[in-house]
Amino acid sequence: MSESEEKAKEVFKRLIESSSADPRSSSLSQGEFNQYDQEERKARLESFVQDIRERKKFAQWIFWMVVGWLVVILGIIIAEGLGYLNIPEAVTLGLIGSTTVNVTAFFVIVTKYLFPGKSQ
Repeated sequence: MSESEEKAKEVFKRLIESSSADPRSSSLSQGEFNQYDQEERKARLESFVQDIRERKKFAQWIFWMVVGWLVVILGIIIAEGLGYLNIPEAVTLGLIGSTTVNVTAFFVIVTKYLFPGKSQ
């Protein structure tokens, strides 16, 4: 091999070694990496803050919907008890039972959404 071929091999060897190095090793790359890392953290924080805000809003809406639902059912039961409505006993029992199941299931689903378990 000639001397120029040896020099070319050495240059290629250094080029390959430099390209396989960690890209964060240069100051420019490290700066860019830090900038992207900070932007990612900021985006995650904004996402968490938005999730908390939305959960509070939905919790209030759902609470008032359940309260209204139960007030209407209670009103129907009171109206029937006072004789303003004439609903068969089977319908009344079905109304009370289905409302209890629906409100309980709704409460469980919403609670699991608002307070998810931590994954490990």
